[in-house]
Amino acid sequence: MSNAAKVSFIIVNLNGISLIKECLKSIYCQTYDNYEVIVVDNASDDGSVSWICEHYPDVEIVQLNANHGFAGGNNRGLPFCSGDYIALVNNDVVLEKEWLENVLIPVESDSSVGLVSSRIFVKGTDRIDSIGDRISTAFTGMKLAEGLSGWSFNEPLPVHGVCAAAALYRKSMIDEIGFFDDNLFLNYEDTDLNFRAWLNGWKCRYVPEAIAYHNVNSTIGELSPLSVYYFSRNSLLVLVKNIPLRLILRRLPQRVVYELAAFIYYAIFNRKILAYVCGKYQAFKMLPIMFEKQRAFRDRIKISDNEILSDQYPISRIIIGRILNKSFI
Repeated sequence: MSNAAKVSFIIVNLNGISLIKECLKSIYCQTYDNYEVIVVDNASDDGSVSWICEHYPDVEIVQLNANHGFAGGNNRGLPFCSGDYIALVNNDVVLEKEWLENVLIPVESDSSVGLVSSRIFVKGTDRIDSIGDRISTAFTGMKLAEGLSGWSFNEPLPVHGVCAAAALYRKSMIDEIGFFDDNLFLNYEDTDLNFRAWLNGWKCRYVPEAIAYHNVNSTIGELSPLSVYYFSRNSLLVLVKNIPLRLILRRLPQRVVYELAAFIYYAIFNRKILAYVCGKYQAFKMLPIMFEKQRAFRDRIKISDNEILSDQYPISRIIIGRILNKSFI
C-alpha cells in the first residue's frame, strides 16, 4: 500500500501512565508509517505527560485543565489533526503491528466507507470485546460477538459502526456529520457517531486482520456505577437525538421491552439500580437539548425509513443472549 494517506492517531488519557506506555509502543511499531500521534490529557496528575514528553518527543500533547471525558477529549484533539483519516485508540489498547495497514485498505479502496472496525480482543484472553456495532430493533447499539471466541471471526461481517477503542474514521466524513457530542461525556458516544454515519449513508467495514487488545474498562471500572450511569443516560439521549419520532413510535414495543429488561438486569443481577435510575432521570432533564439537536439533524438523513427499519438486529436475540450469558451474531 502507498503511504500517501496520512493518519492522525488520537489517544485520550487520564492518569494512564501504567497503560499508555504499551499503547504508544504498539503505535510506533506499525508497519504503515505515515502517521502522527496526538495525546489529549484530561488533567492527569500521575506524571503521564512528563513521561510521554521524555520518551516520545514527537507526540503532540494537548493538555486540558479539567477532565472533559472521552467525547470532549477527542473533540479537543481533532483540531490538531492533519491526517486524511483519524485513528482512535484508547490508552488501554495495544495494537498488532499491521493494524493500521489493514484498517486503511477498505477506506482507500472505497470512498463510501467512512468507518472501519477492528477485531478487538479482551486483553489476556481469546475472547472478543468487539468486532463492531449493529443497531437493534430497539434503536440501541450492540457490540457484536462480545464474549465469544475471537478466532471464529476471520471473515468480514455486516456492521453499522465501530467500537471507538480501536477504530478508523474518514476525516471528510467527520467534517460532514461532526465528531463526538460533548454532552455525552462518556459511554455511548461512539454509538451516537455510528448512528449519524449510518443515517447519513456512510458504510462501515469490519476488518478481521486488524487486531487490537483492550484492557476493558481499566479507567472507570467494568460496570462501575459511573459506567452504568452514563450508559443509562446516554442510551436514551442518543435515541432522541438521532431517531425521528415517527420511527421511535414504530419501534416503541421493542424499546419498552429493552428498557424493562435493562431495569431488571441492573436491579437484580448487576445491583447498580440507583446509578441506572439516576442516569434515566438526568436524561429526561436533558431531553430538550437533544430534541433541539434532532431538529438540526433530521433533514440530513439520507436513507429511507424502510431502509432504517429493515436493517436492524432483533432486540429479542440480545435479551436472550444476556439471559444465557451468551452473545449472538
